[in-house]
Amino acid sequence: MTNEAHERLAVFRSDSGITLSFGPNTYFIDSSDPFHNIALKALDQDDYVPFYIEIAKREGLGPEFRDTLMREIENLADSED
Repeated sequence: MTNEAHERLAVFRSDSGITLSFGPNTYFIDSSDPFHNIALKALDQDDYVPFYIEIAKREGLGPEFRDTLMREIENLADSED
């Protein structure tokens, strides 16, 4: 087991938008941002995957993150069979 701190996603919603906090970083999704509508739907469904994808995109990790996420989804699907 490693001694690394676990990073957790925190989501704060206000009239002006949504703030994401992940580890030492924070990200603001303005209510005029096209992702804001997706974020609202994700919150309604308790689905936080879109937030992790948005964070990865903002960090410039989109393709690598997507590929890793797809591998994990395939691994989970295989283990359920």
